[in-house]
Amino acid sequence: PLPWKAGAMAVPEGFEDLVQLCAAALPDINKDPTGEHQQLVNALREFLRNISSADVAASVLTGARHALQACRAAGRPSLSSYACKTSLSMVKKILALRCTEYTAVFAPYHDNGLFANILQVCDALLLTKAGVPVLVDWRRKGLEGHFQYGPEGFDLWSHLFEPTERCRSAADSTAIPEDGLSMPSRINCLFMNMLRGYLWSLPEDNLNLLRSNYAAAMRELRPRLHIQKKLGDICGHWTEDAYIVGVHKRLACSEMVACQLSQRAPSNAEYIMRVRKLFAASTKLQKILYLATDDSQAVLDFQAAFDRDDTDVNFCCREGVKRSFGGVRDDGVDNEVHRNPCMEEDAEDALLDALCLAKCEELICVDSNLSIFAALQNPRLRLHALSSILPEGWEEDANHPSEVVHEAYEVVFAPMVFVRKGPSTATELTGARKPGEVVRCTGR
Repeated sequence: PLPWKAGAMAVPEGFEDLVQLCAAALPDINKDPTGEHQQLVNALREFLRNISSADVAASVLTGARHALQACRAAGRPSLSSYACKTSLSMVKKILALRCTEYTAVFAPYHDNGLFANILQVCDALLLTKAGVPVLVDWRRKGLEGHFQYGPEGFDLWSHLFEPTERCRSAADSTAIPEDGLSMPSRINCLFMNMLRGYLWSLPEDNLNLLRSNYAAAMRELRPRLHIQKKLGDICGHWTEDAYIVGVHKRLACSEMVACQLSQRAPSNAEYIMRVRKLFAASTKLQKILYLATDDSQAVLDFQAAFDRDDTDVNFCCREGVKRSFGGVRDDGVDNEVHRNPCMEEDAEDALLDALCLAKCEELICVDSNLSIFAALQNPRLRLHALSSILPEGWEEDANHPSEVVHEAYEVVFAPMVFVRKGPSTATELTGARKPGEVVRCTGR
């Protein structure tokens, strides 16, 4: 028997439409001799139909609906397919968390960045049944490509966070429950790759509710005292009299760009322009700019713009943090911080940056797990995602190009080049041209 049969839930809002929106990822019920596929579809429909608006899962499912509908409207088939798969996986996980009997949820690390794993724990805290502990296993095995913090076997979770009754390291548990439920990855589809870009465009009421729900669940995340002390040293003097703008600038490597909904990485100049606009609109006399970045060049550019005697901005960027100028390593891997061996101090640095950003009034960012964490940690933080497919001022740049622009081009790339509705790979795919074909252009 399923739990909603007891009739204890509030009047359902209903998310049965998600089944149809995810149809491309569902098994073909016409090729279902045993009836298992139809049984799955029926179970999903009934479960989603009876989700109450008072259920915290409703805010997560609303985000999935938003992403699925937006993907369809964008005319990007591969993105739409990915949204269907991740949303269906999300619904199945929520169904398991609500309809399975278990005495603990396990959150083993997956080989991704630090904040992908932290958001995984946040998902578990939000969606797990009340009172059930979340046991986190962040003891790395030594062969990871992304999650490389500390030596083999090091318990990173215990190093960063205090144990609580609700959330603690699996290494702290003397007896591991046999009926535990494993959630080995993130659940919320808006925390996944390009779909993260749809978080910022959620209707305001939906986004506020989602952030408030996560913030309540994330109270169980209590940084260790040595991290709290460093946090106090950095921003303990920040007061309400100061206008504080936070910037999270990601290093623009190919993997980072591929995970942006806009399919581009804004330049340092774009970030700096947005900072200046915010400061110009503020009436507060004291202005603080906090820069969190893994990009060495960004530090230099922001210092040149704000760390000067002729500016009224107090520029803050932590020294001694591992950063990179980018490029590609000899083995073909992007030269970014978490693709190289890291120590536990590097994880501390990333967590401190996120906690500092959460204490700002404004956050300028792109699609990233660290920025999402800061946005969830502080629901009052005003968000400014640089998510447009073209940079601000592109019209002027187009009228005064820095390179020669021709009125016709011959296709030489094999097997073809794609034609899109707009000047970006983030726009709708409309066709293709083969080698030898000549493309007529505007000359602009």
